[in-house]
Amino acid sequence: MSTVRYPLQLGDIARADFRTSLPADHENSRFQREWGFTFRYQPARLAISVSLSDPSTPTAHIEAYGKPIKGDTLFGQDESDLAAWIALIVEHAGVDDLSRREFQDLVAQHWSRGLEILERKLDRTDQGIVAVVEKLLSTHP
Repeated sequence: MSTVRYPLQLGDIARADFRTSLPADHENSRFQREWGFTFRYQPARLAISVSLSDPSTPTAHIEAYGKPIKGDTLFGQDESDLAAWIALIVEHAGVDDLSRREFQDLVAQHWSRGLEILERKLDRTDQGIVAVVEKLLSTHP
């Protein structure tokens, strides 16, 4: 019996819950407090972005037991924002027929890896998150 694979739909991703590992979720909360972000999705978006800037595929399997963030909160309620995030993640994966579960797993992996990258970069500077983000924005591949 073959499994039918349904293409990703914006509405499915908007309504889906996204989580990362419990340790990464704690880091996300810590970064939210330390960086003065109002919402949990803000450090999560930054972390996912940082991970997507690394051309390698995140390889760590994530036990995604952290607190959920709805897709339309994590990626934005505007369809073009949501579609842009999906396109970036799918393009990075190099796979064009991801299931929703596979997409959620990739987000969890990018979120976790991005937080680790940010933590390492912060450890190397005493100038804080603003300096790290400015450096990330000015870095060319």
